[in-house]
Amino acid sequence: MADPKTFFVEGRNKNELLNSLLKDSIGVPIFEQQRMGIFVRCTEDLEAVIKRHQESNDRLSNRILWLNIILGAFTIIGTCIAIYQFFK
Repeated sequence: MADPKTFFVEGRNKNELLNSLLKDSIGVPIFEQQRMGIFVRCTEDLEAVIKRHQESNDRLSNRILWLNIILGAFTIIGTCIAIYQFFK
């Protein structure tokens, strides 16, 4: 038997909850449960998107770090060559 606290929300996606929400009256416990269920589903979706973008940003920042290291090394090499050519 399903938990009565989550009976009207459990196993339903946002669209199903919205459709059910339109049929129920405001202030009825079912309405409030479905309304909170929509908030929870939206929060879960938002959390998943943030996590996915955070992982993408971590990869990008790692690549930019290595690009800066390589550019720094080439700058030092170019400076050394320029100094050598100047004093030659």
